[in-house]
Amino acid sequence: MTDPAGKLLARTEALIDDLRNMAEKGKSTQVSQFQVHEIATRATHLIHSTLGQKSGYAELLRNALKQKSSMSQFNAVAGVIMAFRRDLTDNNLINIRHEVEAVVVTEILSQAKRLASTKGIHPAAAVIVACAGVEEFLRNWCEEKGIPITDKQRSIAKFASELRGAGHLNLPEERRIGSWADYRNEAAHGLGWEKITQEIANRLVREVEEFLLEHHSVLG
Repeated sequence: MTDPAGKLLARTEALIDDLRNMAEKGKSTQVSQFQVHEIATRATHLIHSTLGQKSGYAELLRNALKQKSSMSQFNAVAGVIMAFRRDLTDNNLINIRHEVEAVVVTEILSQAKRLASTKGIHPAAAVIVACAGVEEFLRNWCEEKGIPITDKQRSIAKFASELRGAGHLNLPEERRIGSWADYRNEAAHGLGWEKITQEIANRLVREVEEFLLEHHSVLG
């Protein structure tokens, strides 16, 4: 999780306290649209920071605000937050987060494969996107293992180096990832585009896919 468990639970409990206060006041006066959107915004930030924007919870929260009346919206938002707290206290959110992360990485790789097979698109595009998928996967892996890396240090090479240092990758794997990063740099900076052939792009995408399949259990 992006927050320590205790801090995350405290933020969730604070939301629930505010929900209860709003419900009590709503018995005599209607809950306003402003109040609903204020607490929904806080809940959205909490859920996105924990599970990302593609989780079921994020989708339910978006749908909650589509209800016609502010009271209906309030009840729907409250239900999402209460369910979130339930899964949090039951330690179910880690598995949910893994599922979301795996979907994101898979979608990125699928895009890279489409680019690699589309005529008229330079193969460098597939290299850049495939490496973005690897970087996302390695970043999640480091977070899962509690390996701290500052924002300024974040890169494919740094993630791979830290994972090998912690015993999660071997030297050949680190070197292979480093070669992908080199191709990505050449492709991204434009000066080395002529070095990125269709053969290189196809091989890199295939190697990335094999690497992700080999280590798929990292994200559940």
